[in-house]
Amino acid sequence: MRTKKAWHAVVEALAAEKVDHVFGLPGNPKHLLYDLTERTDIRFVLMRDEKSAVSCAYAYARLQRRPGIVFSNPGPGITSLVTGLLEATSGSLPVIAIVNGVVESHQGMGAFQELDAVALMRPVTKWAVRVADPKRIPWIMERAFAIAMNGRPGAVFIEIPSDLTDEAVQMPAYRPSLPRHRSRPEASAVVAAAKMIAEAKTPLLLCGSGAVFANAATSVAQLADAVGMPVLTTPGGRGIYPEDGPLALGQTGLYFTDPGKTYHDDADLVISVGSRLEAFSTNSWQFWPEKARYIQIDIDPETISMNMRPDIALVGDAKLSLDDIQANLPRVDAAQRRERIDRIAALRQAYRPKLDAAAHDDATPIRVPRVLHAVNRIFGHDTILMKENGGADLWCYFWPHYRVLDTDDCVPMAEQTAMSMGVIGAIGAKLARPEKKIVCFSGDGAMQMSLAELSTAAELKCGITWIVLNNHAFGWVQYNQLLANKPLIGTGFDVNSDFAAIARAQSCLGFKVERPQEIDEAVTEALRANADGVPALIDVTIEPHHYHEHFERIHRDRIEH
Repeated sequence: MRTKKAWHAVVEALAAEKVDHVFGLPGNPKHLLYDLTERTDIRFVLMRDEKSAVSCAYAYARLQRRPGIVFSNPGPGITSLVTGLLEATSGSLPVIAIVNGVVESHQGMGAFQELDAVALMRPVTKWAVRVADPKRIPWIMERAFAIAMNGRPGAVFIEIPSDLTDEAVQMPAYRPSLPRHRSRPEASAVVAAAKMIAEAKTPLLLCGSGAVFANAATSVAQLADAVGMPVLTTPGGRGIYPEDGPLALGQTGLYFTDPGKTYHDDADLVISVGSRLEAFSTNSWQFWPEKARYIQIDIDPETISMNMRPDIALVGDAKLSLDDIQANLPRVDAAQRRERIDRIAALRQAYRPKLDAAAHDDATPIRVPRVLHAVNRIFGHDTILMKENGGADLWCYFWPHYRVLDTDDCVPMAEQTAMSMGVIGAIGAKLARPEKKIVCFSGDGAMQMSLAELSTAAELKCGITWIVLNNHAFGWVQYNQLLANKPLIGTGFDVNSDFAAIARAQSCLGFKVERPQEIDEAVTEALRANADGVPALIDVTIEPHHYHEHFERIHRDRIEH
């Protein structure tokens, strides 16, 4: 037992857990900030808004496979965290929010910025707790890291009343939390799954975010190659397999392209790895091969049968489960394996004319696939795709119009699809993986929600490129109005931001691109600036309501039915 104050104990825990960044805003710097900077080498990353701090922690957690840490203050400082923590829990990412809370001595009496923060945070986190006794802080911190990381990862919220932090009390030394618990599935289920895979004629591997967080990329590639089956992903699973690899067939649900959907619809076996098969991954559970049997692999037993009832369920770590299946895999018929691989190649080749036509489209206003092709070609490997949420930037979801070329090089939003989290989260991605290039495609709607943090990126020398796909509207919402023959009310911007000028005003590089012939030069200049630690923004005037054919087909079907 040692005598220490509350924030000293918190900082001791963060250092022991090997935290290197804390994202947030200080209120009174005596709460956390002084102890953090005076006692550790942990970097406090000052954001312009609390919600931005969670966005950065979210991306950091995805790429580092450990908790992203957020610090905030009472009242509105706490409410600003809600959306990001909801997205983190939805996306199974460990984010720990630590806040300076309202005084314990005046709780319930109308204290300044008083809020029942724990009640607010319970629905959006795995655990929410208010510290009542500072002696318990070491236990609470250890528990927070364990809960955030284990089972299906998610967010944790810790509130420390400000009047409990000045008094030194006796408390135990901090013990780092145990490493993430990894369990193997039941042996009989493994044997049955391996047999079913070996006997299937058209199996496919469908990977979600759980496969990514489990570092299962090598295991996915090895099993897919051994069987000769394609790898498809949900948005959360993107980055588990290189999308220029021979077995890649893109994403599922809303994001199908012809090669993936053709194989998927004909599949006789689906093996899902680390996915709850949410609405966007299945087009609200409408897209599922009619004749397919189903093997579900997930670390969370509550996820089993949540949306689709499996023929075989494996509860366990994604990587260990896949390794066990491969170790028990019966001999795969070589001719059938070759036939499957050839079919995958043929499907990809058949899509090539559409891909090439879109990539070299000289139409004005610019069409998004032309931009995607330029960025993919010029930025190349070792580029993390930071995803946003909107109709225009959805083009980057449609493989192979944009291809994530290396494993782990994608940070998607979860099913909450909180706008602006991708734009801002790019900062957290760059801090997590400074050796990588970072690119984020955003609509003008999401970018307008994010502009305050351009200066944060410049201040931190984060070489990021944002591509603003500008159609002067909340395009997805407006597209639904068009399909329904409704007036375009409340969806367009008669006065839009001059994004390039705003970027330059915040010490970033800013370009305005209006013709296809200008794209390559702007992207090349942005990449050059990024290498020197200068963020860049390219504002591209695009053709309104030009979407991928699958996206359009789904939306028309919804209107008609």
